[in-house]
Amino acid sequence: MKTIKQKKLLYTTLFLFALVNVFCSTNTLTETKEKSKNTKGDVKVGAWYFGGWSFPPDEEGYTFHISPTLVNEYQEREPLWGWREDDSKIMEDQIDYAANAGLSFWGFCWYENTLVEDPKLMDNLNNALDLFLQAPNSQKLDFLLLSCFPVSPVNWEKLCEKTVSLFEQPNYLRVDKKPVMVFFNTEELIKGLGGLEEARKNLEAYREKAREAGVGEILIGARVAPDIINAGYEANYNFCGFDFVTTYHQSDFGRVSEGANDYGSLIEADQKTWERLASNNNMLYLPTLSAGYDMRPWAADHPTVPASDYWFTGVTSERIANHLQGGIEWIQENENKVLGNLFIMYAWNENGEGAWLTPTKANGTDRLDAIKEILTND
Repeated sequence: MKTIKQKKLLYTTLFLFALVNVFCSTNTLTETKEKSKNTKGDVKVGAWYFGGWSFPPDEEGYTFHISPTLVNEYQEREPLWGWREDDSKIMEDQIDYAANAGLSFWGFCWYENTLVEDPKLMDNLNNALDLFLQAPNSQKLDFLLLSCFPVSPVNWEKLCEKTVSLFEQPNYLRVDKKPVMVFFNTEELIKGLGGLEEARKNLEAYREKAREAGVGEILIGARVAPDIINAGYEANYNFCGFDFVTTYHQSDFGRVSEGANDYGSLIEADQKTWERLASNNNMLYLPTLSAGYDMRPWAADHPTVPASDYWFTGVTSERIANHLQGGIEWIQENENKVLGNLFIMYAWNENGEGAWLTPTKANGTDRLDAIKEILTND
C-alpha cells in the first residue's frame, strides 16, 4: 500500500506530466498556425487590399468606385458576392478564399482622414479593415497597413496613435517580431512633415511611441516608383529612417504604347523592377507582382483619373500563376535583399483598376485555384 507521501509524489508527477503535455500541445498548435501562414517554402505571399467598396450608394445604386461603366460593361470583374463588401459574412468568406488559396496576409490601403474633405465619408475606405478585425476567422491571415493619404503635423499624432494600436493585434504582420508599416506617398509625407530633418524627427518619435506602447521596434517602408532614377532618394530615405522600399504595382513601367499592351510587358516590368530595386540600393526591398491593370471603366466615368490611356490584355490565371512561380524563385535566390522573404500581389480586389484575385461571378475561383497550385505544392 502506498503511503500518503508516495501518493502525493505520484499525483505531483502525473500533474507535471499533464502540464508538459498541454504546453507541448499548445506549442504544436502555435507552430501549426504559423506554418499555415507560410506559403512556398520560406516565402510568404500576400496581396494588397483596397477598401473602397462600401461607400453609401446613390439613388441608382452607384458609388465613385462602383461606377456605371464598371457595373454595366465590365461584368466579368464582379466578385462572387457582388460589388459591395460592407457585410461581415462577405469578409469572412473573403478571408477563407484567400487563406485556402495559400495567401498569408493582406496589405490594407489605410487612410487617416483628418486632412481630407468630409473625413466621415472617407472613413468608409477603412470599413473593410474594421470588418476584418471583427471577423471570427481573421487569424487565418496576417495584415499590414499601407498609409495612403498625405500627412502633416496636424494629423501625425493621430496617425501614430491609430497605427500603433493596430500593431498590437496578434496577427499584425511582423518580420523578426517587428510590425511592418508602409507609406504610399513618401515624398508627400516628407514634404508634409516639413522636410527631411523634420521627417526624421517625426519618424523617430513614431518609433518611440511604439516602444512606449510595448510594441517594440517597427519596420517603416517607403513606396517608390518602379522606374525611380533619382539617385538621391536612397540617401534621403535612409536619413529619414525608412527601413525598406516597395512599390504598389509596375503598370506605368510596363506601358509600351497607348492603348492595349500585352500582359507579358507587365510581367517583364515586374521582373525589371525586382532587379532594379534589389540591386541599386542598400535598403531592404518588398517586391510586388502585378496581376493586371486596366482603368478604362473608371476613366470612362471619371475623366480626371490618371494613367487611363493604356491597359493590359491577355491576363489569365495560368499566366498569373507562372509569374508568381518565377517571382518566388527570384526571392529565394535574393533572400538577403528581400524584407522577410515577403512577396505581395497587386491586388486582391482592385477590380476597378483591372487587377484582382477575388473569385468572380463570371470565372469563379480560377485565379485563386491557379495560385493555390503554386503556393501549396512544394
